[in-house]
Amino acid sequence: MKRQISVGLLLAVGLLSWGAAHPEQAWSDNSCSLQTLKGIYLYHCAGVQVVNGQPVHFAFAGKDHYHGDGTMSGVYSLSDNGALSHYVSYTGTYTVNPDCTGAFSTVDENGVAIHADLFFERDGEEVNFVLTDSGVVDAGVERRVHK
Repeated sequence: MKRQISVGLLLAVGLLSWGAAHPEQAWSDNSCSLQTLKGIYLYHCAGVQVVNGQPVHFAFAGKDHYHGDGTMSGVYSLSDNGALSHYVSYTGTYTVNPDCTGAFSTVDENGVAIHADLFFERDGEEVNFVLTDSGVVDAGVERRVHK
């Protein structure tokens, strides 16, 4: 029994020593950049916006194309309180911070502007977003489908 405890203790100390000699890479060694969000992403979500003091329900789905250089484009379809808009195109810009947060601003072909905060991992495969325009309550997830 004494020998088993000694071997176990020796193994634990060895593993701890190995971990100290080989620490994980620092956060800044593998930070996010504009290239993190390069590719085509699909998304869908539903939410509420306040129009003339009244809540209006909406749902939309679409495709974002992040170009890897801070510019983006895309297309969406929208049901806005039952009124439908099909395949509306938009362009915009996005930023990426080293800590894998960011933001985007887009304007669609009808002049509608949308702003969002972004949260993602270093691989950029999935992006969580929350729309930040006044009077809008909405958040969603988009997933990369093509790099």
